[in-house]
Amino acid sequence: MSDSIEHVESSKGNMNTGGRTVLVPESSITHKTCHEIEEQIKDAIQGGKTEIILDCKHVRLLDSAGLEALVQTHADSQSKGSVLKIVGLNEVCRDILLATRILHMLFVYKDIHEAITKQP
Repeated sequence: MSDSIEHVESSKGNMNTGGRTVLVPESSITHKTCHEIEEQIKDAIQGGKTEIILDCKHVRLLDSAGLEALVQTHADSQSKGSVLKIVGLNEVCRDILLATRILHMLFVYKDIHEAITKQP
């Protein structure tokens, strides 16, 4: 596991859910870090996780590569029967997603509790 992405929790779930994992990037999602985030999400999917929560509480900025990575991992997760949920976006990151019209393409929630209790 990388030092720049914290793996917070993992639950086994039951046979129907496949479990959940929470990943917490420790820095902005940019061209420097997006490959690592994509790999962590891909590993979670390959590990049988059906719900991946990306907690962005430490993410201060998203650049174009970061946006592309989020859209691509969202699509990849759906094609493999998983769901990527994004939580904890600050106002700047939320505005970037809104301005680029990506906000409504992704599953974005206020916090982890909301992401867990609401279905996409």
